[in-house]
Amino acid sequence: MPRAILPAFVLFFLLSVMSAGSEPEKPSGTPPAQQPIERLLPSPVLRVGMPRQELEEVIRSSYPNWERSEKKRVLNNRKDMSLSPEARSAYLQTISIYREDKEQNLILRYRFALTSPLTESYVYSIVYRVEANTSNLISIDDWANGLHSRWGDEHGGTRSDAKARATYFFDAEWRVVENAGNKCAPIYPAFYRLDEKTIGEVAAVSSLLDATGCTFSRDSILKIKEGAVVQSTFYTVDFRLQVNDVLKRVAFGLQ
Repeated sequence: MPRAILPAFVLFFLLSVMSAGSEPEKPSGTPPAQQPIERLLPSPVLRVGMPRQELEEVIRSSYPNWERSEKKRVLNNRKDMSLSPEARSAYLQTISIYREDKEQNLILRYRFALTSPLTESYVYSIVYRVEANTSNLISIDDWANGLHSRWGDEHGGTRSDAKARATYFFDAEWRVVENAGNKCAPIYPAFYRLDEKTIGEVAAVSSLLDATGCTFSRDSILKIKEGAVVQSTFYTVDFRLQVNDVLKRVAFGLQ
């Protein structure tokens, strides 16, 4: 597949927090186990599209000793609108869990973004961060080869002495999108502050997803210090879940 590099200003939007249920994630071409990249990927028991209740059960059973924090968001976040009191109420939008692994000298963090109760609270974004206190997390070659063995050439990316990044896009069946670097690029500026936009603007973003077929993304970002990878952040996002939710949120409680 030709490699298409996304413009830097477009990739910026991937890091913005984007605000039912999609089909369960379908892994594609799972490579042999125990590759170095695996320690930087989220657990397979955690997936976008899982309902909040299932997420809570997984956290209780698999991460019982991790510290937890939460953030809420206003149900209808549009500005300068006449809204009902219900529309101004807050819902649980983000669950974060954290653990310091002293044996491996690692700090591990998960952040899960949820749709609102209007679409039954599904996970639409998972961010997994691994930070090393004393050691190199992975070599750049192992990182690049590990990602390539799963999903081929990245659709966008950067390489520098301080940072490495690779981005992939997938359709609704978790198939890699052809020519996604160009096709999916308009999604990111369209998603910026999405829940403050009008109903028509959000509907246009929904149509954009239909036209491009870009439903999911994965984004791996490494922080490099003095030649060593000291931090890895891996993003998994379900664009369709987010848009479906925001369409209901921006219309809810209008007066």
